[in-house]
Amino acid sequence: MKLSSGRSSRLGVLLSATALAVPGLAACSFANPITTATTYAAADGSNGSIQDPSSGASVQLRNFLVVGTAKGSPATLVGAVVNEGTAPVVVKLDVLDADGKTTIGTAEVSAAPGVLTKVGPDGTSVSLSSLPAAPGTVLALKAQTGAGGATMPLPVLAAEGPYASITPPVSSGQ
Repeated sequence: MKLSSGRSSRLGVLLSATALAVPGLAACSFANPITTATTYAAADGSNGSIQDPSSGASVQLRNFLVVGTAKGSPATLVGAVVNEGTAPVVVKLDVLDADGKTTIGTAEVSAAPGVLTKVGPDGTSVSLSSLPAAPGTVLALKAQTGAGGATMPLPVLAAEGPYASITPPVSSGQ
């Protein structure tokens, strides 16, 4: 079977174009880092850690955020603490205003070794009586143990979508 010269020239052009395109397309990954190899917080909140220099153990702070409806309304701190050490640890959590100077909510969380301890509706409750900023802004969270501390950004999210059911507990006597 013999190819016509028009067909063979088109086939030749197609093969040449493919041969040139393959190395060029493969080089795309050379100039761009592989996204899946980069550690990042795959969540809406912020992560942090506190390292104990004497033991090398650390306390991990995971997915911390504040959920509220509007500036001036009550709000709730949500997140988790993971104690990677071998002894129990108490973590003091202070929610700070956007300037990071004024404490607007505080709690102490007892974290057992190797256990994820929830903060929020299913764990230690930290309520803010009056949210100082509207959802979409960022406050600060200061976490401290006997070994040290960390301050990290604390996003304020609206109580909608997956956070619609998170409401501050109603306190008696107010």
